[in-house]
Amino acid sequence: MSENVGRAFQRASSYERERLEQEERTLDWRSRPPAYKFYTHVPVISLPSPLPTPDEPPLPDLLTCVARRRSLRSFAAAPLTLLELSRLLWASAGITARFTTPYGQDFYRAAPAAGALYPIETYLVVSKVENLEPGLYHYRVAGVDMLERPIAEGSHSLEQLQTGDFRSAVAGAALDQPFVARAAVVFLWTAVFARSEWKYRERAYRYVYLDAGHMAAHLALAAVALGLGSCPVAAFYDQEANAFLGVDGSAEGVVYMAAVGRPSRPFATRRPEAELTARPKA
Repeated sequence: MSENVGRAFQRASSYERERLEQEERTLDWRSRPPAYKFYTHVPVISLPSPLPTPDEPPLPDLLTCVARRRSLRSFAAAPLTLLELSRLLWASAGITARFTTPYGQDFYRAAPAAGALYPIETYLVVSKVENLEPGLYHYRVAGVDMLERPIAEGSHSLEQLQTGDFRSAVAGAALDQPFVARAAVVFLWTAVFARSEWKYRERAYRYVYLDAGHMAAHLALAAVALGLGSCPVAAFYDQEANAFLGVDGSAEGVVYMAAVGRPSRPFATRRPEAELTARPKA
């Protein structure tokens, strides 16, 4: 009987002290894949700054957001604002600070990634966002200079890949789940596998899923802070999802999704301690 595929993957990507020591090698920095993906010759839309203004009411604290987080599948028809979308993108995948290296600028990002290699790309199916045409977008994390090096100028923008109503297409790829079609925005995260393989080889395939999970968790808490709801989606037809984005599933493939929208019902207003103490005693 052949070995279970999942167990075979777990075994083949396991670290063992003796084998790892034998496989240690110097990284070839000249062969490192580009850390950022850009689409050329498409409209680029700058997003508003995600940072709060002095006159803005304070957002809920972290513990409140954790206590209120739920997987929400019931969305209202009201759209998101462009500022809300900006904050969701920044909190899950955006640049939080910059620093200088001998090779140029580099950036700290909102969510962690193994080896700071950031293999995850963010695509969006926008259906209901104020001042943004419905369509398919790619999140441009950083800008790029004449030598194709990442720079801060031109960062935090959307690349408009196609315009149109793609609600049925993305919901169909997501195992025909109706709530996906009702979302204001659907996040689709792909992994550019070579970015992690360059350093971690077989182990990279574990890390890309963890990296996507970190981003999804940040997105979920940011959504609660903004009064929005989200639901992560790991059930999708891989070939359909990849074909929808125009990626091959081998060099780059969809690994995770999330549906986001305005809740059809308001969140409970209880504090976290009330949430915890409200449970019936055993």
